[in-house]
Amino acid sequence: MQKTDQELEQYRTKPIEDTYDYLFLDGIYDKIREIGLERKVLLCALGLTKDGKKELLSFRLVDTESEDNWTEFLIDLKNRGLKGKALRLITTDGNPALKATLKRLFPYKRHQRCIWHKMTNVQAKAKKRNRKALMGQCKMIFAAPTRGEAIHRFKKWKNQWDVEEPAAVKCLAKDLRECLSYHDFPKEHWKSIRTTNILERSFREVRRRTRPMGGTFVNPASADRIYHNVFGLLNNNWKNHPAAFTHNS
Repeated sequence: MQKTDQELEQYRTKPIEDTYDYLFLDGIYDKIREIGLERKVLLCALGLTKDGKKELLSFRLVDTESEDNWTEFLIDLKNRGLKGKALRLITTDGNPALKATLKRLFPYKRHQRCIWHKMTNVQAKAKKRNRKALMGQCKMIFAAPTRGEAIHRFKKWKNQWDVEEPAAVKCLAKDLRECLSYHDFPKEHWKSIRTTNILERSFREVRRRTRPMGGTFVNPASADRIYHNVFGLLNNNWKNHPAAFTHNS
């Protein structure tokens, strides 16, 4: 256990190469059992280069996705070397505290609003009887081959649903520009950079390994060790089997 803790500390303090074109940030909630059952959040950062090299750069288990917690997390990344000189785009789920932190610490970097999270929010605003039709058309906005066509499809969608589903339309309209940021990057990168799914898939691997334990960690230290173990295996696998971007990646 002492060796594992030393490896975890080395992971959290090792220098980060400032070569990543894309940065993915997300907070993922999990259950920790210590005094009662608490719901904590795992702040995660993953870097991706234009050549498809990816790495889970860091993680921290905290109580909430507050601006203070995100600030400490991102300052630590910058102190370890992630200054952002090569950084072209940051993808998040739209958390307000994280967005506020990014404006201070990475003020000139483009932001991509995860379209999967946004569509989930839009669907939640719609009446059940309209969801299938409304969301089917909404998905076509993000299937557009160009930004201009995406905006055209949005306007058509808005005109159709604005009266009956104003809350759903407003939900997408207020973040549409950031939802379409991916259009300014190579088309073969779009599928990878317009959502935080790359982090969600990594966390599903944690879930798979903790399911036999009841899906609940004994305490924060136990959670840290398991996260580090799984993320280390993923990083090693990606390092040994790098995959370049493809149109289907």
